[in-house]
Amino acid sequence: MMRAMESENAKPVVAVFDFDGTVTYVDSFLPFLREVCGRVGFWLRMLWVGPALGMHLAGLIGNSKAKEIFLRVFLGGRSGDSLRASASGFVVGRLASLVNPGAMERVEWHRARGHRLLLLSASPELYLELWAAANGFEKVLGTRLELREGRVTGRLAGLNCHGSEKVDRLRAELGDLSGYEIHSYGDSRSDRILLDQVDHPGYRSFEGPSRLRYRLRGWGRFLRALW
Repeated sequence: MMRAMESENAKPVVAVFDFDGTVTYVDSFLPFLREVCGRVGFWLRMLWVGPALGMHLAGLIGNSKAKEIFLRVFLGGRSGDSLRASASGFVVGRLASLVNPGAMERVEWHRARGHRLLLLSASPELYLELWAAANGFEKVLGTRLELREGRVTGRLAGLNCHGSEKVDRLRAELGDLSGYEIHSYGDSRSDRILLDQVDHPGYRSFEGPSRLRYRLRGWGRFLRALW
């Protein structure tokens, strides 16, 4: 009788995964741009955005501003249909090589227990939705690209899904977070804003026993994905 009452009163369980550096070893956005632009086009554009990247790393411009510069230079004017085609190839190619098996074991652990799986990321929903659908996630809460007449403008549609915006997007999806038992996984300081508000925070949970070895493996895969 007591166990039945506990089951009835249990909160729904939600597992929220960051993507870049959590599910994957490293960033996925630049490899996606490489997929879209080709080798020569990608590296020529990297030279063009180099000053903006340096300013971002130095803290002179924010994450959202830097992302819009990259979107404008790499994707501005491209059709949504062509990007969706590139996203499909990216998910089964370059992106697959960046996914951390340790993270996927945890995804499977939650899925086997019937937990609700959400992907919460600053990367574009454009390709994350394809990956998430193939891996058992219910929904993607990510950054959206503005389209006008079917083409990318180089601006964001809404806010960059980063830092405190992740908390706002999760609340918009779930409502009062206290009504759920939430497991959340992230790897960056900006993810701590959300991790501090959940029942089961997982910070850099999938790096394994040697962080240096993990990082070297990730950078090797990242550089191959850019080539």
